[in-house]
Amino acid sequence: MPLDTDEAPVADAGAPFTDMPAAATIGQMLRARRKEIGKTMKQVAREAGLTEGFISQIERGISTPSLISLYNVANALGTSVDTFLSQPPQHAHSMVSHAGERRGYNVETKERVYELLERGFPGAQLNGCITHMPVGYASELTSHEGEDFLYLIEGEMLYEIDGKEYVLKAGDTLHFPSSLPHRARNIGAGPARELWVGTTRIIAE
Repeated sequence: MPLDTDEAPVADAGAPFTDMPAAATIGQMLRARRKEIGKTMKQVAREAGLTEGFISQIERGISTPSLISLYNVANALGTSVDTFLSQPPQHAHSMVSHAGERRGYNVETKERVYELLERGFPGAQLNGCITHMPVGYASELTSHEGEDFLYLIEGEMLYEIDGKEYVLKAGDTLHFPSSLPHRARNIGAGPARELWVGTTRIIAE
């Protein structure tokens, strides 16, 4: 169910938060768009690098995709992630990003948050996001174009990259081609925070 923004927690240094639509609403929007362009769930799943079963769960509001999977699905449907954000980022292209001023997006729970980092200038190749992951968080298996660089700020995470497992603790990094199937799971006793920098433009310019 949708979160009450006033009750949402404040991230480090007090960043403002907003909610993405509820899982059921996202699913309805994706289903409507898929039917509008005449694609089957199998086609969308293949183009998004996900399983047909997972696409079905998203459409029925049973599961909420991670931000990168939402990006993949949006691409397969000929639209963008911005369509599903209640307040799409305003592109100021500031070279400086101040803690406490960045907007975060709650997904399903108050603890699962994406703190989007503004690109410093028009046409920038690098994109960034700080992901706040609650205890027990596990992402779906996905892949996409580009490359990913991860720095674990806090917690303990298990990353599976192309069938191999890597355990990262605070201060550890991981760099890999995003085309390799990958997923992540919080295996620590507390929440985790991850800095992602990649060449995949999740949010449109």
